[in-house]
Amino acid sequence: MQEAVLKIKELGAPPEGFEDVTFPGDNGFPSDETLDLWDEYQNAVSAITCPVTWEEAEILIKCCPTDHMSGIEWTFLHCIESVFTPETAEDFQRLIENCNSDMMKNMLLSRLQNDIHDRN
Repeated sequence: MQEAVLKIKELGAPPEGFEDVTFPGDNGFPSDETLDLWDEYQNAVSAITCPVTWEEAEILIKCCPTDHMSGIEWTFLHCIESVFTPETAEDFQRLIENCNSDMMKNMLLSRLQNDIHDRN
C-alpha cells in the first residue's frame, strides 16, 4: 500500500471551497487549518504512483474532492482510472458507484462510457 494513499485515507475528502474567489482577510477566506489540509491533500495526491492497485482505488474512490481544486481533481481521477482495463469495465463501474463525490462520479462515469463507446 502506498504511503500517499494511506495519507489520503487519513485525510479523507478535502474541504470544499478551494476555488472560491476570496482573498486573505476577506470574509469566507479559508482558515490556515483548511489551507494546510488542502496542501497536505495535494501533496499526497501528487505523490501517488500509477497504476494503483484495486485496494488503493477502493480507498481513493471514497476520498475524492467534491469541488474543483485547480486541477488536482484530474490527477486524482487519473490515479483511480489507472486500475481500469476493458476486461474490468463492470467492476470499474461498480467501483465508481461507491464514489463520495457527485462531481468525480459523473466525470468517471462519462469517461468510462466514452471509452466503451469508442471501443464499439
